[in-house]
Amino acid sequence: MSPKRRITSILLLTAVAAGSISACGESAGSSPAASTTAASADPSQIAETEAEETTNAYIPDDIPDTDFGGETVTFAAPTWYGAPSFIYASELDGEVINDAFYNQRMSIQERFNVSIDLFVKNDEGGGTQLEKDVHKMVQAGDSGYDLIYNGDGCGVRNGLGGDFLNLRAVSSIDFDKPWFSGTSDLFTIGGRLFFTANTFSISSIYMSSTLTINKKLASDFGLEVPYDQARAGSWTLDALLAMTANMDKDIDGDGKMTEEDQYGFLSQQYSELCMQCNLGGAMIGKNAEGWLELTPDENRIVSIIEKCSQLFANGSNKFGASNESGVEVFVKGNSLFCFMEGRLMNTKVRQYDITYGILPFPKYDENQENYSAAGYDLYWGIPVTSEKAEMTGTLVSAMSCYNYNIIVPQVWEIVLGSKLADAPDDAEMFEIIRDVQYVDIGYAASTAMSSLSGLCFLIHDTKPDTVVSTIEKKKNSAINSIDKFNDKFAALDG
Repeated sequence: MSPKRRITSILLLTAVAAGSISACGESAGSSPAASTTAASADPSQIAETEAEETTNAYIPDDIPDTDFGGETVTFAAPTWYGAPSFIYASELDGEVINDAFYNQRMSIQERFNVSIDLFVKNDEGGGTQLEKDVHKMVQAGDSGYDLIYNGDGCGVRNGLGGDFLNLRAVSSIDFDKPWFSGTSDLFTIGGRLFFTANTFSISSIYMSSTLTINKKLASDFGLEVPYDQARAGSWTLDALLAMTANMDKDIDGDGKMTEEDQYGFLSQQYSELCMQCNLGGAMIGKNAEGWLELTPDENRIVSIIEKCSQLFANGSNKFGASNESGVEVFVKGNSLFCFMEGRLMNTKVRQYDITYGILPFPKYDENQENYSAAGYDLYWGIPVTSEKAEMTGTLVSAMSCYNYNIIVPQVWEIVLGSKLADAPDDAEMFEIIRDVQYVDIGYAASTAMSSLSGLCFLIHDTKPDTVVSTIEKKKNSAINSIDKFNDKFAALDG
């Protein structure tokens, strides 16, 4: 598909109303995204421009228009992290993404003659109360909720606890569609999928890390933003190293590199797990039968950590503990690159007078087939007690399609400060990143098996000369945990 054709439609939508994402009303809780109310958001105009997009690069869901006879399907989500605002809007309020979600729901309810309700659990503890409620509901044989959208560890624990259906057995879900690629493939273990993440929600945009570049600083140093390399598939870690070399500078002359000085590259702690995966350093893979196994490529991981150590030497990762300080340096104009969570692009970067763009994180080398955009997300599953699994599968599929084509591009434009009109290159980079986003199965499993956590964060915690010994030290415990994880999956009804 043509990214430039798609961006025409995005611009029509944002021309209707300029603003930013926020929680949807009181039930949504606090959201990590900042909000600006649209001055003139006319829902009818938005609906018209959304309809117009169907003539431009819109990938259809190919779902027959089924009449569900006015049935009600109920989703559940916690207040934590503003989770409801990532999937649902109860009413129009003039904010661009809120109203897009409302229009989505109205469109799908009318199309299928169905009502879609959301129950919001007052739960700021990572979703653990909702997790417990769901388990009790299933144990009691109740069918109060038809879909659960919750924190990542909660979703894994509900799945392993036998609370969710095997989504691969829900015939109304077509996993060949692009809005189900990535995470759903990786989370399918032994042919079974009990929890997943996809464009049903927009949380991955805020929870995944994106490589952001200061275009002015690049220009000042005579550096070309590597859009052409990225398009050609030749944007590599070595190229990033070359761009960031010799950029560090003690601006204030105090003999120390602090937040007042200049860097070539900045990152945060959780972004580094993404770097390890993006470069091919994932610790957990699958065997021929699709079951998890420990598959570290020790030589590659050593090389990744060696090169990333050079990258950090071209800048800093010492601001990572708070996940914020590196971004503060970037918005001052004191770093060429920052690998940051998407939420910070919205809440921090776009608020400043800085000309910035995005790029996929580079490949390890040109032999790496595709770019990779590892990250974090909230997961969803369908309770085994739901009496409307096929109906829910149909609705989730239609909503994911709508979001993929319409809402996700709108969110990216907002995160980028509505700059896509002036920077079609960034629109193309968005398309590359969106289509390779996923959650690493090793990280997902580690939320239920703490013995895997250290292996997922080798890039942050380990020096190149201790990688092999660290893996060896943790190996037996990790294999043990993986075997238990596989056994739990195998014991679940599929």
